[in-house]
Amino acid sequence: MQELILYIKSKVISGNQNIQQFTRVDLMDAELITLTQVIQDVKEIDKIFTDFSRTFNLPASKNNNRIFKHWYNDDVIGFDNTIMSDAIIELNHLPFKEGEIKLEEVVMKNNKPSIYKVTFFGKTVSLNNLIGNDKLNNLSWLSNFDFQDSDSNIKIGFGNGFDVTVDSVTYTDAIIYPLIAHSQQYIFNSNGDTDNINNISSSGANNTKRGIFAEDLKPAIKVSLILKAIEQQYGLIFKSGEFFDSSVFTNMYLWLHREKGKIKSRPQIITIDDPRHTCFEASQFPDSCTYFGQSPHKFDDGKLIFEKSNFETELLYEFEVQPADNTIEYTIEIVDALTNTILSSSTGTGFQEVEVKFDIFGNFTPFNNGDKFEFVSRVKCNQNFTFTIPGIKCQVGFIPTDTDPVGTFQSIFQYGSSSFATSGQALSIVNNVPEINVLDFLKGLFKMHNLTAFVNTNNEIVVKTLDNFYSGDTIDISKFVVTDQHTIGADLPFTEIDFEYAEPKTILAQEFLQENNIKFGELNFKTNASTESKFKINVPFEHMMFERLNDLSDNSQTDILYGTYLDDDLNPTIGAPLIFYALNTAVGEDVNFIENLTRPSDGSLPSSTGTRSGVLPYWRPCNYNEEGSSSTPPDFNLNFGSEINEFTLTDYNGENNSLFQLYYKNYILRILNKKTRLYKVKAILPLKELLKISLDDTLIIGTREFTINKMTTKLQSGETQLELLSKVWKQY
Repeated sequence: MQELILYIKSKVISGNQNIQQFTRVDLMDAELITLTQVIQDVKEIDKIFTDFSRTFNLPASKNNNRIFKHWYNDDVIGFDNTIMSDAIIELNHLPFKEGEIKLEEVVMKNNKPSIYKVTFFGKTVSLNNLIGNDKLNNLSWLSNFDFQDSDSNIKIGFGNGFDVTVDSVTYTDAIIYPLIAHSQQYIFNSNGDTDNINNISSSGANNTKRGIFAEDLKPAIKVSLILKAIEQQYGLIFKSGEFFDSSVFTNMYLWLHREKGKIKSRPQIITIDDPRHTCFEASQFPDSCTYFGQSPHKFDDGKLIFEKSNFETELLYEFEVQPADNTIEYTIEIVDALTNTILSSSTGTGFQEVEVKFDIFGNFTPFNNGDKFEFVSRVKCNQNFTFTIPGIKCQVGFIPTDTDPVGTFQSIFQYGSSSFATSGQALSIVNNVPEINVLDFLKGLFKMHNLTAFVNTNNEIVVKTLDNFYSGDTIDISKFVVTDQHTIGADLPFTEIDFEYAEPKTILAQEFLQENNIKFGELNFKTNASTESKFKINVPFEHMMFERLNDLSDNSQTDILYGTYLDDDLNPTIGAPLIFYALNTAVGEDVNFIENLTRPSDGSLPSSTGTRSGVLPYWRPCNYNEEGSSSTPPDFNLNFGSEINEFTLTDYNGENNSLFQLYYKNYILRILNKKTRLYKVKAILPLKELLKISLDDTLIIGTREFTINKMTTKLQSGETQLELLSKVWKQY
């Protein structure tokens, strides 16, 4: 028997501080603690598991009462059982497992605690507790990719995409505008249909009134940046060099389609970055005012930089705006750029002013020596807006001296009036990401690619495909196996596996379902077994069927592949989040892109004209990551089944690197192989072997090789129940 030692991180009061530290827990003398280890169970192949114990008992000793902070007493605020506590298991003082403890309940006797019931979980389960029910719009790091949603920027995003630098790291093509129309269909006719607003050919009459309007499109953000935002939000580290760093995600995007139809107006923010000003009652320096020999407070790159010393008694900062149109509502703000805090704001029409005041007398917001500010003035408006600035003023009061008369106690900066204009809208990424929980988003990626995850000793989350996971050591445990009895069972309780995306909402995918009685991209994998039992793997994403346009003048193919997000009644719709690949594609035809023009709601041509551009490369939305060739399929494909490539119309005889072929085929064909069996054996593993074996290992018993489906161990005795999958298979 080996000694089991359990540590729980608890709060310890030291003086006035709560200190988090690991404390050894008192255990029940006679109870054996059983731990189950499983990474993916053949009976539930769509789930990712972690180490977990059966619920076990801890005595209500003084030590344990101190750890659990008398949780049984609801008058005491102490241990929080809604949050798991870090825990460590050692065997004979050797590290065995790290994870978390959940307090399930307390057994009371005579109104006193008798037993604490707890469960141990491995580290991977902490994602559920850490992330909880947060949604993608809670990922604040994504705000680094906010940008002005102007027509000119949409044109750039449609043709080239945006590179964005965050913390000195440049993310190439971070934001793009793919050719996915949210509210209309397109046609291409280079020799007709000149009065059809949906004709995107640039030839012929009315080409300044029809085509791809800037407002037709919505942006998309790289899926890899969503993963980065999850790391940043929750302090996680996905181990570099693993699956999330692979080329699978190089050009995979999430469409920013939160509401059906076009993006609603967002306030456009103008930061006043012109530092011109006039300095009164002090020396006339170009960028600062120095008074009485003290350090200057100055305008620098659009900010007023201020740091209180011993001499200032008060500070007033004021911002004034006079709009050209007194009927337009707008907002003005004074912001401290050091903390990104809005100090003062006003919303209304006509002339507005805002101010912030600080003093040492208690009449306004108090401030102390060393307090620093970087004041920035901002204007927000939902539409084009022209205005002037009568003044940006800073008034500083100071303590007069014997040599300085009381009447000269002010130093004032005043901004000279200038004209500014907003254009377009400010697009917030977090306000436009689809409605989905962060955990559901991650689980969707895991299901698509048959991924598994575990936490390594460096607290990094290692994400691998299941095929790559089974690459551990080969260990012979023959001499530890109890040979008097074992069972051999069927490998799976099902004979059919259905891989599918969410219910389709777009017209082409719906038509595909109606005509073929199967969803586009879906795969039904069946065996020849006489019994029938179905297992479904559902991915919480929309799967879109794209359309390659022909030139209606001669029915020749164009280089234009696009998506239309309309339902079968040709109305704008909303569905599950859309993930797709995008290829920047040069076109052999003139594609007409229209700026500075609104598409009429009745489908007619606009009465005015817009600014048109032709012969642009564009971001082609697709279900594959690269072009491929006539004989070689693209490396990655978002279909589970074998679908014809919408652009090349090639099916590669079914060998098209689908999700099933790349990530599920080996495992599924193995567990459905007629020779495969699920063995259940018992072994008495000495501590040396118990510490060595991990779930990615191949175990040898006699002359047979097995992978581990599940292992359940009584930790003190080493008695282990093993579920093993026979390794009589080949790579297909």
